[in-house]
Amino acid sequence: MPVKTEWTTNTFGHVYKGRSLYKGKTPFQSMEIFKDETFGTMLFLDGKIQISHGDENRYHQYLVSAPLLAHSNPESICIVGGGDCFAIEEAIKFKSLKRILMLEIDKGVVDFCRKNYPVIEKCLKDKRVEIIYKDARKWLEKNPETFDVLVIDLTEPHGPSKMLYTQEFYRLCKKRLNNKGLIAIHTDNYYLFPESFATIYKTFRSVFANILTARVDMPCFGMGWTYRIASSTPISLKLMESNIRKLKKGGVTFKHFTPSSYLVQPTLEELDVLKKRGRLSTDRKPFDKFAKMEKYVTR
Repeated sequence: MPVKTEWTTNTFGHVYKGRSLYKGKTPFQSMEIFKDETFGTMLFLDGKIQISHGDENRYHQYLVSAPLLAHSNPESICIVGGGDCFAIEEAIKFKSLKRILMLEIDKGVVDFCRKNYPVIEKCLKDKRVEIIYKDARKWLEKNPETFDVLVIDLTEPHGPSKMLYTQEFYRLCKKRLNNKGLIAIHTDNYYLFPESFATIYKTFRSVFANILTARVDMPCFGMGWTYRIASSTPISLKLMESNIRKLKKGGVTFKHFTPSSYLVQPTLEELDVLKKRGRLSTDRKPFDKFAKMEKYVTR
């Protein structure tokens, strides 16, 4: 039976035993779909796992549903990246949304996922959904439209995506948020990637004053992962709980998400990483997570 190895660092990785369903390249990156008994189908971009069928709900409930639940009445959401389209699948659960926009540079990933995941093809027929295939940062710079929620669903800061982790980009995002709008990002693992973890947080913190952090196990990543939501105004967990109850009455439940995740305090080890590691990532000096990694880590 075929075996796939994903290198997490130069000396550590994960092994999956199953079968490769697809290997190819888009104009922007390599792509592979691999299937095993533990996670089901998994999507890899440039050698790095993005989602698995087994736990994508966990990922997207913290990245997408969390900021929507923290808003009193979200009517618009902009997803930056998210080519697998599962962020859209999560967003359409919210009936208050009138506009669901996704800005994705790589049409090849979208085309492949809508062909191979029936649920994606179905959710893209929702009339509220629009996909624009352009560089998200350039589009946001040129278009003054504002949103109730921004979701930054990107590959890790490496190559072109590193320019969407800078202080200037987060300032742009802040301008594109409505009053009491929220933004959500994923922010890495502090033990395996202390520089990345601390740099993303310090850069994000330099723009947004109110941040909540959830520390969640991500089985397909083989590590814990962090998700942060931020706003210019304080974020209410009581509002999130109230919205969950309202949605439950309408038949929408969240199997993996709980607002109490944001009450978990950082460990002393995590605080030490934030104190001693990382820097501000700027357009002049963007941070690249894999700059010092061997070539086989990303490919």
